[in-house]
Amino acid sequence: MSLKQCCATGSLHTGTPTGRIDKLHGLDCYIADAPNGQPKGIVIIIPDAFGIKLPNNRILADQYAKRLNAQVLLPDFMDGLEVPVDLLISLKAMSATGFWAQLYKFGHALYLARHFIPFMIWCRPAVAWPKIVDFFKAVKKDEAKDLPVGTAGFCWGAKYVTQLCWDQVKLDDGNRLVDCGFIAHPSNMKYPGDVEMVVLPLSVAAAEHDMQMSAENAQQTKDVLTAKTAKTKDQGVEHEFVMYGGAHHGFAVRADENDKLEAEQGQKAEDQAVKWFSRWFANPPPTPE
Repeated sequence: MSLKQCCATGSLHTGTPTGRIDKLHGLDCYIADAPNGQPKGIVIIIPDAFGIKLPNNRILADQYAKRLNAQVLLPDFMDGLEVPVDLLISLKAMSATGFWAQLYKFGHALYLARHFIPFMIWCRPAVAWPKIVDFFKAVKKDEAKDLPVGTAGFCWGAKYVTQLCWDQVKLDDGNRLVDCGFIAHPSNMKYPGDVEMVVLPLSVAAAEHDMQMSAENAQQTKDVLTAKTAKTKDQGVEHEFVMYGGAHHGFAVRADENDKLEAEQGQKAEDQAVKWFSRWFANPPPTPE
């Protein structure tokens, strides 16, 4: 996996985050509260490598909270070791054309490596997964004791959301940690195995141009989820897969607002997530007997 493949596109979004930063279950957490009182559910976002500090991730959390009347949590699962926001400049430079652009690419590549390589070490699954599980358990025992929980994962975070939808890790009383999941342009997934393990409702937003999810990987994911839905629809569990034509890796979080098509596709992915969470908050999947 090249560094550019990991987070192939990037653009800061306009807007000002309106949530708050607080300590929650041992982690710094961006919190967007439900605007109309009692939340209908809780959404926990597991973000891309830019983590909690990227304004885009915070703005997206605000939008979920507003549109769902949910409390949205964006925890710092990376313990402050996310890649810096200014790497978006280097990512954009890597796709530039022209003589001088080619010369500058070497410096940008070094800068990307300087931050992405440590990130891949510090935030590897053996380190990140236990933190994620502990946080979800704590939320389910406290804030979400009587509320449904949805989780959204982007790029780096999508694999962990997929694993949560395997429903293999539970509370001590046997209750599940989440009710449904949404992922967009996932990274570091194993195909088709990771998708075949899914048992809780999972919605996937895929980019047409994505080296982390090839056309073959995308088709496998669609086929597996379609087959699963056919088997479990009558039991109240469904899945969905949406391909966004013309979109690139990162579009659901970092779409270039000056690129009309990509911006529209990013908005549609947000709509997809909101509809998905709204559906399963209103009617959570049944608990196996």
